[in-house]
Amino acid sequence: MANSLWRISLLLSSFLCCLPTSLIAIELTNADGSFVALKIPATSVVTLSPNLTELVFAAGGSDKLIAVVEWSDFPEAAKEIPRIGNAFRLDMEQLLKLKPDLVIAWDSGNPAEVLEKIESLGIPVWRTGISTPAQIADLLIQIGHALATEKTADLAANNFRQQLQAIQEQYQENPAFSYFIQLYSKPLYTVNGDHLITQALSLCRGNNIFAKLDVLAPAVSPESVIAASPDVIFYTQSENSESMQNNNIEHWKPWVGSGAEPRFIPLNPDWISRPGPRILKGVRQACQALAAK
Repeated sequence: MANSLWRISLLLSSFLCCLPTSLIAIELTNADGSFVALKIPATSVVTLSPNLTELVFAAGGSDKLIAVVEWSDFPEAAKEIPRIGNAFRLDMEQLLKLKPDLVIAWDSGNPAEVLEKIESLGIPVWRTGISTPAQIADLLIQIGHALATEKTADLAANNFRQQLQAIQEQYQENPAFSYFIQLYSKPLYTVNGDHLITQALSLCRGNNIFAKLDVLAPAVSPESVIAASPDVIFYTQSENSESMQNNNIEHWKPWVGSGAEPRFIPLNPDWISRPGPRILKGVRQACQALAAK
């Protein structure tokens, strides 16, 4: 009996190995741990956030992108891809005409009702999420699997992991410091300890003064920042003068000269706040500025 079962198992394994790829489902992990399945690798893709556009390019799938959302401006070639709206409002009629094999969404950035509407049109939606720098490499590999660009995606993921390890080793002996990161000035928005930015800045040995707040991206008061007396205030400042993430720090001037003033360090928002490979450039920018004091 055992011998017969072994023979059946061997035959079944041989059969599965020889199945055409069209009959083998590709499972992609959603941010909540559930799965979305594709019968074959996607050949027409829409991304619903700029960082996802960057990730698809990095994973070697740029030729499969048929539409993206506003602010998808990196790499340069991404600017030439048709827009289908923004992260919050999409042209559903146009999306239905395009009928992509896969829509890659940002679970914490795209409204749930928008994603549910897309799914109701019969279009698969992959709800991605990243909470640690290491997961960027994992997502690159999954994108490569979804788009059949594994070779390029694996190289990009390995390169990212090597750079991440190098940063960890370079700054692990640095003195710890407390910080506040200002993403917007009015209202004053920051991030809590679960946010990717906090996880990234911990590579410089930084401790977020609002790490224990429950909301991922909370609004806080200037008084609460002053009361916490951080060693550093990071703020986003883009090379693009029209960027919405160019922060005003004039409201901190009354504090400067009080004897407890922090260091003010600008960070490129396209690096530090977009969950993609360039976040390591944002981390280096922060770490190097701290080391230069």
